[in-house]
Amino acid sequence: MHSEVTGRSGWLGWLRPDFVVDSVLNLTAEDIMRMSPATRAVCLDIDGTITDYHAPSVPKRSAERLLSYTDAGLLTFIISNCYDERVTEVHRLFDPLVTGVLTPADAVDRDDPRDRPGKHIKPSPDMLLTVTRRYEVTDEAAPRPLGTRELLMVGDQIFKDVLAARRAGAASVLVPKLGSKDHLGVLIFQRPVEYVLRAVLRLPVKRRSWPRRLTRAPR
Repeated sequence: MHSEVTGRSGWLGWLRPDFVVDSVLNLTAEDIMRMSPATRAVCLDIDGTITDYHAPSVPKRSAERLLSYTDAGLLTFIISNCYDERVTEVHRLFDPLVTGVLTPADAVDRDDPRDRPGKHIKPSPDMLLTVTRRYEVTDEAAPRPLGTRELLMVGDQIFKDVLAARRAGAASVLVPKLGSKDHLGVLIFQRPVEYVLRAVLRLPVKRRSWPRRLTRAPR
């Protein structure tokens, strides 16, 4: 997969999402299974994707959307770069809503004393790869490990969410940033570059141009 992407469009191929949609609220299980039939697990970023940055609660409609994936038979995972006290908060918010919550600490090799959570933050693919090692999917009543091609990563950042998915061999959905707050470093250094990059990749730029249903990204 990686050689195909690189050969077709160079390094930009690593940054191009597979799909776009204007909101997680409009990312239905039905559209996922129609557009990406290989998907068995939906992996989602939090800040700017499901909630505003470091929001203290999950909006009711967002919680309902997450639960709708489970109702449709999809596994669901939170894949977040959060750390320290925020990890406990994220588990409190999302453990009742998803199959599993993964943060960089979950990808640490416990047998390696030099390993640290900071090595596993997105765009590292390690949290996604940890999902495939820890969880199984049931097909025809026989449990089997998840494959990376069965993961669909949903997030608002090209340089973190889309690139992590690409490096893992998973599919990705890009959504526009949700909410008014942001990490200061991301706001200053990353958002302006991604704005230009979306135009270069012929992805939606202005909010009104984002599709209201899951759509394959331009090639």
